[in-house]
Amino acid sequence: MSEDIRDLLLDVACRLMKEEGDGSLYRMPIMGFCDLHSPEAKKAFAEVAEWHSSPNQMLPGANSAIAIFIPFSEKIVVSNRKGKYATRDWAEAYVKTNEMAQRIGTVTALTLVACGEKASAIPPTGSFDRETFSGEWSHKLMGSLCGLGKYGLNRMLITRSGCAGRLVSVVTTHKLEISLQPAEEYCAYLRDKSCTECMSICPVGAIRADGFDAAACFEHCSRNAENFLDLSSAMVCGKCATVRCAFGPA
Repeated sequence: MSEDIRDLLLDVACRLMKEEGDGSLYRMPIMGFCDLHSPEAKKAFAEVAEWHSSPNQMLPGANSAIAIFIPFSEKIVVSNRKGKYATRDWAEAYVKTNEMAQRIGTVTALTLVACGEKASAIPPTGSFDRETFSGEWSHKLMGSLCGLGKYGLNRMLITRSGCAGRLVSVVTTHKLEISLQPAEEYCAYLRDKSCTECMSICPVGAIRADGFDAAACFEHCSRNAENFLDLSSAMVCGKCATVRCAFGPA
């Protein structure tokens, strides 16, 4: 049953993505499921309880979550590799994909409702605390719980389709089969320290082996937004998502 749901929802996502252009922005999306009552999910939510909403707050009676990763095309990734600030191609893709991810999440939820379940789509971007540098919901966390990938040194979720793209998640009362978690590390640095490209490319040195400077990252993303005042919510950099793990495990 879960495979049928997966095929149906992926078809919905693909059709919406095709409506956005000629395929120059994206590669094929991937999807995963998780049991929100599993020990792993309960532990993860307990660790972020100070700032992260619970699934039950998003949807009373939620049993499962669905995470969808929308990978950017090679053209968009390569466009953003040079320079200190995000390129217009990357900024436009970021804004446009946030809008499309909202549509995908909404239509996914409505599809589940049509199947007789309750569902709620969480917006790809939302409330953000500029003191703690956290939002009320982490799509990366949901992607990890849904088996899409593992965190890298760049603090991005590296999926089997890479880390260059956007995530969207949906919670539902539907009981879905758990997607298998990847056994190996997807980040070459965390696996055997053979890659430090994300550290090297970060314009403000926010990525370090011993930690992450969220304040420096946020400040730089804010400066990027000032370069694209004609775009809504282009507070983005993305340099660390264009390196070795951009298209898959390094």
